[in-house]
Amino acid sequence: MNLIPWRRKREEGGGSDQPENALAQLRRETDSLFNRFFRDPWGWSESDLPAMGLLTAPRTDLVNSENELTVRMEVPGVDPKDVDIKITDGLLTVRGEKKADKEEKNKNYHYVERQFGRFQRTVQLPSTVDLDKVDAAYKNGVLTVTIAKQPEVQPKRIKVRNA
Repeated sequence: MNLIPWRRKREEGGGSDQPENALAQLRRETDSLFNRFFRDPWGWSESDLPAMGLLTAPRTDLVNSENELTVRMEVPGVDPKDVDIKITDGLLTVRGEKKADKEEKNKNYHYVERQFGRFQRTVQLPSTVDLDKVDAAYKNGVLTVTIAKQPEVQPKRIKVRNA
């Protein structure tokens, strides 16, 4: 007795009825669509991003303490003058551009691994932040945005006592 794998039979379009073939084709197309979506939902790979002038969103750390919110982003090689920080409708948006270095033409090689292009990251802010007390600093490739919280909006702790 010979065993035929189901996948191969399905790919060969086995079966004699026309509706089964149409159903098998629909199944193949649906499987392919889901495989492509979960592998690459936007239809581009990371290697395509620099060619499109985009970088991935910078890696970000959020620290929500009692008195302030601190956002740290890795943006190595970016000039602080090329970074734009805005707060609108409770969203902190950081945009910027890492510019390419000038290329030397007299070399016998051309190999580039460094990325350049535009980037953007948006962070939802809590309602307790004080938009008048925002500070941004750049050091060693890390952008740090510190936003103070409003003291009057701080949550009040209530102690539970035995009755």
